[in-house]
Amino acid sequence: MIFQELSVWEIAAIVGAFVASGLVRGFNGGAGANFITAPVVALILGAREGVPVIILLNLISNIQVMPGALPHADWRRMLPVGLAAMVMTPLGAWVLIAVDEDVMRRIVAGTSILLSLVLLSGWRYRGPRGLPIRIGVGSMGGLITGSVSMGGPPVFLYLLSGPGSAAEQRANFLVFGLLVQLGAILSYAASGLISLQLLMLSAVLFVPFTLACWAGMRLFAHASEAQFRNLTLGGIAVLSLIIAFL
Repeated sequence: MIFQELSVWEIAAIVGAFVASGLVRGFNGGAGANFITAPVVALILGAREGVPVIILLNLISNIQVMPGALPHADWRRMLPVGLAAMVMTPLGAWVLIAVDEDVMRRIVAGTSILLSLVLLSGWRYRGPRGLPIRIGVGSMGGLITGSVSMGGPPVFLYLLSGPGSAAEQRANFLVFGLLVQLGAILSYAASGLISLQLLMLSAVLFVPFTLACWAGMRLFAHASEAQFRNLTLGGIAVLSLIIAFL
């Protein structure tokens, strides 16, 4: 969709979705944030233009947040997850390009509902946590991110089911986000999906999204360990329930 063809109400809906997503991203590192934006932009822009906008703004927000999170990240655990995700994002980008636009819109909605049901079920991963599992979780996250932008839940559920403070888990998820989004943007650029119109829309959304991320970061700074887990899981469940009934 051409940027100039968007109505005021369509732009308002997209801005509102990114503000809500920015609050979530700033607070917990991004888990569940794209559940808000993906259905909205897929409906208004189409998945092939909407998904790259989401990933581009998420990458910018992660770069802004990472300096404060770096000291808390467990790179030994997260590098295999993040690198596996990067390797799989080109396949996800290929799916985004190859599948018919209307079908892709339905895939975005269906993925959102499926992941919502998983999150609402309260399921937690209790199995082994070695290198093969990390690579598998990262690969799944990369494939889903590259195609529909919502690859975070598998990784975040894996992280929340294991040990670690709120600061460490948030930092670990930010590491995954930074690597997978970088891989996705490179894949989109190589595929010709990064257009001038996309960059113009991203520039419009940058300010409200960044301010919302900052507000979410302020909320995290005043949250306890228990509040972080409860608000994150509770917020994802509420978002998932809303998306499931849209």
